[in-house]
Amino acid sequence: MSTPQTYTVPNLLAGWPFKATPNPHAAEINAESTAWVASYGAFSAKDQATFDRWNFGAFAALAYSKADRAQYRAGVDLINFYFVFDELSDQADGPTVRKQADAIMNSLNDPYTSPPPHEHILGIMARDFWIRALEEAHTSPSTAKRFTETFAEYTDAVVQQAEDRDLGRIRPIEEYLVMRRGTVGVRPSLEFFLLSEDVPDEAIRHPQVEKLVLGVIDMCILANDIYSFNVEQSYGDKNHNIVSVTMAEKGMTVQQAVDCIAERYTQVSKEFLEDMKRVPVFPEPTETYVRKYVLGMAYWVCTDDDWSFITPRYFGEAAAEVQVHRVVQLLSKRS
Repeated sequence: MSTPQTYTVPNLLAGWPFKATPNPHAAEINAESTAWVASYGAFSAKDQATFDRWNFGAFAALAYSKADRAQYRAGVDLINFYFVFDELSDQADGPTVRKQADAIMNSLNDPYTSPPPHEHILGIMARDFWIRALEEAHTSPSTAKRFTETFAEYTDAVVQQAEDRDLGRIRPIEEYLVMRRGTVGVRPSLEFFLLSEDVPDEAIRHPQVEKLVLGVIDMCILANDIYSFNVEQSYGDKNHNIVSVTMAEKGMTVQQAVDCIAERYTQVSKEFLEDMKRVPVFPEPTETYVRKYVLGMAYWVCTDDDWSFITPRYFGEAAAEVQVHRVVQLLSKRS
């Protein structure tokens, strides 16, 4: 039972009919990707050790469990890159994050153009990651187009998050969710399920498939914000978490807000499973590709939940205990 000093996190995926298993290439390639990140010196030695301990490779191992070696390397590099950008942008103001985002998108849109002088480290990393994905993982033209388009939406949303942070702005719940659907970074990540397959937009952007995309995005937002709330509130971050936003708008306690969000999660997850049954049949080979994409989304949902208790990022050394007993001790505010 929760007290004012504790709260209980729900078992969001009780009865979820999918379970991901790690990619067999993960152990070897995760080490390569970790070394790749460290080679840029984006963090101090202490912060790099923390970054490594958070084990983003474990997320990639489950999310891209069916990828071949080259495709998996692209996937784990992408996941690691997200969190490098996340860490650097969290420490910056809006104009600085705009420069970071522009550097990234310049590299993704024109990877083979000579880099500008004094290119930002995020631009250098993005260029290296993307050229490797294009050449070694044989990224198809259609995937490349959708990925760069959706990654631009993601970086723009991160800029908006920074601007909100500068202003101390707390958005209403539904307005917050619109922006959070960008900053969560799920949509571009889904493109890596079909990295080398050339799939028409009419299939991937079909309205019924799009319902599933929005469902998995919202489930990831709701789950991630519940799990990350404790650390974020300890740092005084109140403007970019659905728990804090719900507390502010509805005058709720932490537990009431978490329970309210969990109810929404349950409804979205039920709709997702029903919508999976309504995906239309396409001519082959598009049919096979779409089914792979849809199944990848179902695995992404449980990956997001499983990894939240593998990493110490949210619950520290108590992650395994929290996964069993579900009780979280509220952290004191940090100076």
